[in-house]
Amino acid sequence: MLDAQIQLAQDGGDSGSFIPMLLMMVAIFALLYFVMIRPQKKRQRQQAEMQNTVDNGTKVVTIGGLYGTVVDSDDDTITLEASEDTFLVFARQAIGRVIPEEEAATETEAAEDPKLTDDDLDKLRDGDDDKKDHGKNY
Repeated sequence: MLDAQIQLAQDGGDSGSFIPMLLMMVAIFALLYFVMIRPQKKRQRQQAEMQNTVDNGTKVVTIGGLYGTVVDSDDDTITLEASEDTFLVFARQAIGRVIPEEEAATETEAAEDPKLTDDDLDKLRDGDDDKKDHGKNY
């Protein structure tokens, strides 16, 4: 038994089992690259390209969920008009996505036709008064 271990140590061990293990590790790394790293870099490239090509008049959504129209831009910032006479300045990287023309038209139509009437709002306000806590302990 001891003679066999000494012989393996002198021969350099079983070098044949090292190569398949190395090939397996290389294959796993290649698989991870093509499944995870490469698509992520592609998405980052597309996002950066979209953020850099936004023009004035484009409707966008920020990463925080704010909808607005680009009214001014420079290398680092964009200015959005969120509502009439409300202008907000954001970093270009804050643009989450560009709203397509068709979707922007649909949103504009929906904004023009309010879904809540004054009676609905009054009912909501009355309901809030009923739910107020008048000095009760939680």
